[in-house]
Amino acid sequence: IAGDDHAARSSTVAHQSEHAFKAAMMPVLVPAGVQDYLDLGLHGWAMSRYSGCWVGFKAVADTVESSASVDISPDRVRIALPEDYALPAGGLNIRWPDDRLLQEARLLDHKLYAALAYCRANKLNQIVIDAPNPRLGIITTGKSYLDVRQAFDDLGIDDALAAEIGIRLYKIGMVWPLESDG
Repeated sequence: IAGDDHAARSSTVAHQSEHAFKAAMMPVLVPAGVQDYLDLGLHGWAMSRYSGCWVGFKAVADTVESSASVDISPDRVRIALPEDYALPAGGLNIRWPDDRLLQEARLLDHKLYAALAYCRANKLNQIVIDAPNPRLGIITTGKSYLDVRQAFDDLGIDDALAAEIGIRLYKIGMVWPLESDG
């Protein structure tokens, strides 16, 4: 989990963590709000177990320093194992004896693709508002997703009106690697 301070309110410089996570070849989850922290947190653990990857989790002050009512029902998050990805023989996790070159090859050749398959199977990136005749697509992630929803509310645009006027809203939960089918 990386605490990011984009506005440098409590840090000497503005910073973000996605680049560091990407450099370490870690899939990056970006929750939008408190409910997403719980839901994507569970998915982060499950994705790590499935893919063998460490998983990065972005935390921003605007969300971490807030409160919300959340749904904690045990069946809220349903973990789906990918059906479109075949795990390699021996699996994806580190084993003994396992030298660094084999670990790196497994990461680059298999683990990240397993994380992408997990993302697809569990719809971590999804169309939130669809339109029968989309004219404008908005792609957003993290807190900016909530900012877009607030802007819609301020403009009097509910989901039905957005669909009617041709707005499609796509929310990305895993920003890296970016799943391309969605």
